[in-house]
Parts: sequence; C-alpha cells; structure tokens
Amino acid sequence: MKKEDNNPRAGQLQEGEERQISRRRFVSAVGLATAGVITAACSKNSNPLAHTSQSSTRQPAAPPSGKAGESNGNASVKVATNNISTYDYATLRANIESAVDKLGGLGDICKSGDTVGIKLNMTGGSASADKCPRNYGLDATELFWTHPTILRVCLELFKDAGAGRLIVMEAIYDQKSYSGYGYADAVNAVGAEFVNLNKKAPHADFVKVEVPNPLGRWPHYYHNGALHELDCFVSLPKAKRHYGAGVTHSLKNMVGSIPLSIYTNYNDGKEGSEGGSRQSMHERGMPTLVRNFLDICRIRPIHFAINDAIQTADNGEGTWNTGFKPARYDKLIIGKDPVAVDSISTQVIGWDPMAGDFEGCFASDSLPGNFSGTDNYLRIAQEAGMGIYDVSQIEIVDASIDTRVVVHG
Repeated sequence: MKKEDNNPRAGQLQEGEERQISRRRFVSAVGLATAGVITAACSKNSNPLAHTSQSSTRQPAAPPSGKAGESNGNASVKVATNNISTYDYATLRANIESAVDKLGGLGDICKSGDTVGIKLNMTGGSASADKCPRNYGLDATELFWTHPTILRVCLELFKDAGAGRLIVMEAIYDQKSYSGYGYADAVNAVGAEFVNLNKKAPHADFVKVEVPNPLGRWPHYYHNGALHELDCFVSLPKAKRHYGAGVTHSLKNMVGSIPLSIYTNYNDGKEGSEGGSRQSMHERGMPTLVRNFLDICRIRPIHFAINDAIQTADNGEGTWNTGFKPARYDKLIIGKDPVAVDSISTQVIGWDPMAGDFEGCFASDSLPGNFSGTDNYLRIAQEAGMGIYDVSQIEIVDASIDTRVVVHG
C-alpha cells in the first residue's frame, strides 16, 4: 500500500471569463465571532525568510485558544459552505469572498503587514498527476490536488486583507508539479513566494520544534524554518478519503509539511533517503499516525482552511489506492477552526465525523483496499483543545453566490 504524503495532481489555472468583481478589503477588525475561532498567531519576525547559519530548536507557535474541550450542545463555531460546481475564477472569487464575509472577515487572523503561509496539497508528484487525464478524464487538480484557482483567490483575499508577504508552501517531489500545473502562475500573479518544504532553503538547516505533551511518537519535529516565521497559516486541501487516516482534509494535509529526507526512515534530524512516502509516520500503526499529524498541527497551528469538495475523489487519497475514482460533491467548506471545517467536510463526503474509533470512515472495511482502520482523530483533536468536531457545536452558514448571468428575453 502506498501512503499519501505527496502525490501529483496537476491543474491549470481555469479562469473562465475573468469578470471583474469587487475586490473589497477584509481588513476590518472584528471581534471573535465564535468561541471556536483560532486567534493565536506565530510571533512576528522582522525578516521572516532571513537565512540562518545554524540549526536551531524552536518553541512551537502559540497554540489555538478559546477552544471548548467538550460538547455543550450549543453552536460555538461557524463553518461556511458554498454550493458550487465550477472552478471558474469569477465564481470561486465571489463564493470564497462571501464565505469570508459570513465568517466575520480576515481581520482577526491577518493584520496589515503580516506574513501569511499557504499550504498546498500536491501529494505524489507529477508522475502520478500526468496520468490523470488519460486514466480518469480529469486533471489532477480536479481529483486529489489543490486547485490552483482556489490558491489564486486565497492569495488575492489575504493580499486585500493587508498581508505584507505571501508564501505558498508544499513539500514537492519535483519542480514540474509546481510549475506545470498552474501554481507558479498563481504565485507570480500576486507577487507571492514559494517554499519547498522538502528543502532547507531559505535557511541553512531544518529547525527542530518541540511538541508539548506529545500525543504521538516524537517529542519534536523537523521543519523548514519558514513554517515558523508566519503570522497566519492557511491549509488548502482536497476533501477525500485516506488509507491511513480514514479521511484527509486540512489537518491531515500537514503530513506534507515535514521533509521526506528525514521521515521516509526517521533519522532524527539527519537527512537520509527520500522514498515515496513518510513511512516512519506509519510505522507504529494508524492510531499513532493520526496522533503524529495532530502533533504537527499543534506546533504549526492552522488559522484558516478552504476544503475543496467540488470535484475530488473517493476510495483514497491518490491514484495508487485500490478503487480510487472521481467523485464530486459541489461544495467548498471554509472556516477558521480547522477541526470544525474537517468535521463538516467529513459529513459532506458522506461520513459521520462523530463515528467511534474503528467505525464509520475510520473502520477497516470502509475502503476497498488494505486499510487497517484507526481512531477518530477529529475527536482526539477536540479533546486536545485544538478545535470543535462535535457537529452540535458547529453553526453551518450557507455562503453560496450564484454568478450566472440571467438573460431576460
């Protein structure tokens, strides 16, 4: 069984008719709309991507605050959804902008001059992505990779919100997966930057970040230092099934933040062989895997997530999975509490986010291939104070915008 970490899904910037719609700024300072909103940002750095001459141990970014640990039956966090069936630029722009408005703007997570990091999902590399049009009749970005038009809109909205620096991030296998599928076009269009998280650059070495009270296997993780020099962090995954975690959304996307050279076979900071997956993350079973990536999310908190379930896939995270096939749900799921966003995303793709351990989408028989099953990591995340998974505490707000032009005869 091949694991998800990085697989290719390519897609070109689809703009349709680039109709101009208002580019309102979202800098308005708003109070926390809900108790579940993530407000903590990483400490500022006057030169976020300054080169360092030595490896260092970092304290983790400030953890999310204001999280309820137990369900009280009352809605305490908002998640916005959009009914949308196209990747047309104008339609995506209008709908994502509407969702941000319904969530109270971006002013509480992005201040003027802030550095914002945006994590893509490009698991597998171009070798897998290139086969998608032939095998499935769809581009990789319509199956299992972040769609570049969603990236472009996200970059524009944070730029409008006052971000001083925008850094797109992913641990890529090859340059083609970044430059050949529309991501470089989106980055260049707004004057953003790109950092390959598999590499040390722009630093001299990876940084070691301690995990307070680890849930999983390791007391620390090694990261590209740029991940810990951000004021706001965004995750842009596809919503889909996963052969190790049951489902993969914004939280699971963070497995792709750690370098393959260390985690193919764990070398505790020393670079080794780069395999096709971060095999060491899976070595102690799937219940440990899910706790491992929750630890990564705890040291590098997500402040905003856009989960794409417009066009995605079923039966796994990539083309290498048994039974992998296209699926579509015509939905975007957006919010500032990644646990809540992932919980609603699990519902959207047809599964109960509150299922018991080794039940529902976490059960071994829920996928047609070799999935051993796992614990419900959404529950574990809420118990760890990372966010809300309990659907009774999540208010779902419809932010759909119909951009079709109606012609009257």
